[in-house]
Amino acid sequence: MFVILGIVLLVVGAIVTFAIEASADGVDLAVVGYILMAGGAASLLAAAVQGAAWQSRSNSKMHVEKHMSSDGQHFVEDVKTD
Repeated sequence: MFVILGIVLLVVGAIVTFAIEASADGVDLAVVGYILMAGGAASLLAAAVQGAAWQSRSNSKMHVEKHMSSDGQHFVEDVKTD
């Protein structure tokens, strides 16, 4: 989702900055376009960080072993992460 948002913001920002010749009173459209492109870049960066975190989670494996304690009244849980 962040990837699509980032691409849309980059495209709209580039259009506003470089393709629109109109002007508005009190608003610099070039600055608005640059702000939109910065938001798009930040969104793409967030998508990359989220994707890297998801990828590292999918590669890790967890192994859980449950044992009865020697007194027979408690469970002992051993968790190992690769």
